[in-house]
Amino acid sequence: MSRAFVVVNPAAAGGRTERAWRGLRDDLARLGLDFDWAATAGPGGATALARRAAADGWPLVVSVGGDGTLNEVVNGLVDADGRAGAALGVIGTGRGRDACANLGLPADPALAARRLVTGVEAAVDLGAAVWRDGTRRYFVNACGAGFDAVVARRVAARGGSGTVPYVRGVLEALRAQRPVPIEIELDGAPAWAGPVTAAVVANGARYGGGMRIAPAADPADGVLDLVVLGALGRLELVWWLPTVYRGEHLAHRRIFTRRAREVVLRAAAPLPTHLDGEATPPTPVTLRVAPGALRLRR
Repeated sequence: MSRAFVVVNPAAAGGRTERAWRGLRDDLARLGLDFDWAATAGPGGATALARRAAADGWPLVVSVGGDGTLNEVVNGLVDADGRAGAALGVIGTGRGRDACANLGLPADPALAARRLVTGVEAAVDLGAAVWRDGTRRYFVNACGAGFDAVVARRVAARGGSGTVPYVRGVLEALRAQRPVPIEIELDGAPAWAGPVTAAVVANGARYGGGMRIAPAADPADGVLDLVVLGALGRLELVWWLPTVYRGEHLAHRRIFTRRAREVVLRAAAPLPTHLDGEATPPTPVTLRVAPGALRLRR
């Protein structure tokens, strides 16, 4: 690949991406990549830049930032038919870089920059979230409803890097935590009806800054992995948190897991949701796998 358009979120990682991009820009030039670039100016900016780059015929569009930036870029690349018009490159510079782990990408930005030139393309799945009003958004890592969506909002508001912001967000959200009733359908059949702490629909194994929420999830297997955290009390949640980083939480008797191509989440009282850590409209929402929708440079 010799030509690329690079979308840079200078605010990612608490502003450190702006400084990192100076060196990365020089690295790409030395590698012989013919590229143009633009910086985002606020929420939604990466989607607009990626959509324009794909329309202008750039064969490779690169996301430089965190998982939220990547989510926006992906939503700019995927067309109405659910296919990306350009290949995607990723230089992760954000907090958790869960997408790097899920997609088999280097976490080191300098190595990721080199892969843009020396790597190969691979087809990977995306998740598609659709709300009743027709709103559609794609996700790379996971969609969450309930407690983890509340935590995601707190983390986004605070900033920071690594796993500490997520742990802090969990502890802060505990005070108001109450299990709520929810109904879940899998591939058109009822699968759950009862109180939950959270429901996570995962395309990859990791989210939340290193949590192995769905250890067996594979973004190239054509299905989504559902993980339901049942009616966990506050003390149980505190106990559960360390186990999820090791992927050992699935042994808990109140955790329910299944795989499906389509997952419907609905509740009498709408639950907050997130996609890849970014706040999205509340339930009801339908999640579907988009097999091989993305051409990834890695």
